[in-house]
Amino acid sequence: MTFRSLAISNIRGKWRAYSAFFMSCVFSVMIFYMYTAFIVHPDMLKGQMIEALEVRQGLIFCQYIVIIFSLLFVLYSNAAFLRTRKQEFGLFKMFGMTSMQLRKLIVFENAIIAALAVGVGIGLGIMFSKLFFMMLEVLLEMNDPIPFTVPLRAIWQTAGSFFILFGLITLWTAYQVGQTEIIHMLKAQMQSKQQLIQSRSLSILAAVCLGLAYGQALIVDAFNFALLAPIIMVTVIIGTYFLFTQLSIYILQLAQGNSRFYYNRTNMIIIAQLAHKLKDNARMLFIVSILSAVILTASGAVYTLLRSVQLDGAQTQYEDPEGLFALILFIGMFISVLFFIAAGSMIYFKLFTELREDQEQYKALTRIGMTQDEIRKIIVTQLGIIFYVPCIVGIIHASFAMKAMDNVLQLAHWSYSFGVICIYVAMQTIYFLVTCHDYMNNVLRSNEI
Repeated sequence: MTFRSLAISNIRGKWRAYSAFFMSCVFSVMIFYMYTAFIVHPDMLKGQMIEALEVRQGLIFCQYIVIIFSLLFVLYSNAAFLRTRKQEFGLFKMFGMTSMQLRKLIVFENAIIAALAVGVGIGLGIMFSKLFFMMLEVLLEMNDPIPFTVPLRAIWQTAGSFFILFGLITLWTAYQVGQTEIIHMLKAQMQSKQQLIQSRSLSILAAVCLGLAYGQALIVDAFNFALLAPIIMVTVIIGTYFLFTQLSIYILQLAQGNSRFYYNRTNMIIIAQLAHKLKDNARMLFIVSILSAVILTASGAVYTLLRSVQLDGAQTQYEDPEGLFALILFIGMFISVLFFIAAGSMIYFKLFTELREDQEQYKALTRIGMTQDEIRKIIVTQLGIIFYVPCIVGIIHASFAMKAMDNVLQLAHWSYSFGVICIYVAMQTIYFLVTCHDYMNNVLRSNEI
């Protein structure tokens, strides 16, 4: 068996874990290509699309967001793969594979994923670029349609940017794996199941930071915004981090102390497993909460700014007021959609990287007499908490942020903010149902229940 065939076999066997990562990379490549195709469009470069010149700088800004998002997401995905596959890599090395050969295997795997993601992403970008141009025509109220074209410059810029991105991360990943000792690789799976450690002082700090941030958000206005805004951001980030790493564990320990609740039906299994899942996934849940807050706040900010632009223009006439209106709307929509996909994909990806370990746990539970309905209840409850807790935390953060924004701009758009929250919860519910169905089928089928 060659390294190439072994890499292909590994990708096929772990496709569930790779799928969310792969589709997110494809989405990033597709968006990047469509924006680049518009930016380097021949009519744009020749100055023939006057209405679109104002949007060009905004789309260039979106390109940077896509690259930054892709860099962070691919780094996170590779880190998750390293943690879940260290035992596998340790076995490879124990059976005689050298560090250089292991690095070569990782390079082959990432090269295959990168080539597929870039190829499929550019193909989809070409396919949907005409629809993208038509959407821009409507937003910009252009008189003439944007001609469909496939600029070669857009193709090589997109392919080159993402191949460089994947290449740098692949080299870093291969270097890290090659430097890890066999004993640490083989014990990697056991290290995450150590006794839970929780600090009461840090739990109190989480509550204090969030309370302080929310209180300041209620009193912020145009005069003290520059002073309070940085403090609010810092305290929210600190409070949210310790909320998931410390306070959530403390709450679960309180639940364990309630014998009547803890020993009722499957609550003991749910809480015991959930405590370890929250500990292992605390950073991921923290990131998803912040992303959720960004999604909702950005959506609310877009609408508020658009209303301000319309009013000023009418009066003065997870400058040209119409041109600015389209630019803000387009960038706001883009950021919201991108962050939503990032938030949902991170949860999906993390769950399926831990699927094999969870399958073994549920298989052990069936051996002691747990029924299929009880297994389903445990899965739905745990996944529901993992999906909706960061969503709820993000909604609370965003609600106070939008209240602060209304105070600063002296506007009130709570009806729109409530609508945005409802849409986000609906989209998150769809993501949850799809993930829960897929995850549960894999667990039950593997256990042959």
